[in-house]
Parts: sequence; C-alpha cells; structure tokens
Amino acid sequence: MFLIISGFISILCAWKWGDWKNWRQYLSTIQYFIIGDMLYNLFTQDFPLWNYPSPPNLLPNHLFNNLFIMFIIYPSTLLIFLYRFPKRNFFKQLVYILFWVFLWAVFEFFMGYYGLFVYHHGWTYSWSIFFASIMVLMLLLHYKHPLWAYMLSVPITVFFLFWFHVPILAGK
Repeated sequence: MFLIISGFISILCAWKWGDWKNWRQYLSTIQYFIIGDMLYNLFTQDFPLWNYPSPPNLLPNHLFNNLFIMFIIYPSTLLIFLYRFPKRNFFKQLVYILFWVFLWAVFEFFMGYYGLFVYHHGWTYSWSIFFASIMVLMLLLHYKHPLWAYMLSVPITVFFLFWFHVPILAGK
C-alpha cells in the first residue's frame, strides 16, 4: 500500500508544485529517466542488484511495481524537480540537489522498511544514496545538455555493470 500511497502523493505534489502547463519541456528528461531504468532491468534481469517484491494483494511483482514507479512517480517528481531548480545561486542549487537526494533516500528507506525494495549482489542502501546523487545530477545535465548526459551515461553504466560483476552477456 505504501507504493500506491507514494504514487498518489507524488501526483498531488506534481499537481500543486509541478509545471503541468509546460510538461513537453520536461518530456525528454522524463523519457531519459525511464529508459535508464528500463535498461537497468534489461541488463540485470537475471542478476538484479535490487528489486521491488510485492506483498500479497497489491501489484503482483517487480515488473508491475517498477512500471508503476516509472510511469507515475518519475514523471511526477521530475515535473517538480526540474521546474523548481534554482536558476542562479550555486549554494541554493547545491541545497536543492541535496534535498532531492535526501527525498529519494527517504523514499527508498521506507520502501525497504515495508519490504518493497530488496538489495542483492552487493548493492546496499549506501550504494543507492551514491547512485541517487549521480542520478539527480544526470537528470539536470540531461535537461540542460542531453547529449552530454547520454555520453556520460555510458561509462557510468559500464562502471556499475563491472563493479557489481553483472553478467549481461551470459546466456541462460
């Protein structure tokens, strides 16, 4: 139920604080975020670093939970995050970035607390916070300079695949 409530809250927050009027302006970054998550699921389908198991009588499995997060929570939060990012003042920008990393960390903490987020193969909560820090910066970079974000995404992805020994080329 926590996941459904989180989705509902993220929609309400986006409705109140997001830039729905100009949603197309953020669409490519929303798609970048979703595609990155889809690639994670593709590369790690037989060797997940984390997954979203389901308690009975809710969304049936990792796939449904992940799709719910991808298509409800990601777009809602990005409509707020990108729209409200301070245009000037480095200190305010830094605090804003840290605030969003904190929000993602709290969300994941509660997902783990309720058994909706489980770590595997060496991934830990600390890795998630590190990844959230990179993710927030990459989303900003994509919004401002998409090509740079795509170019940097490749070595970052390769790093994580090698660091965690993800066997992406291994057959079943």
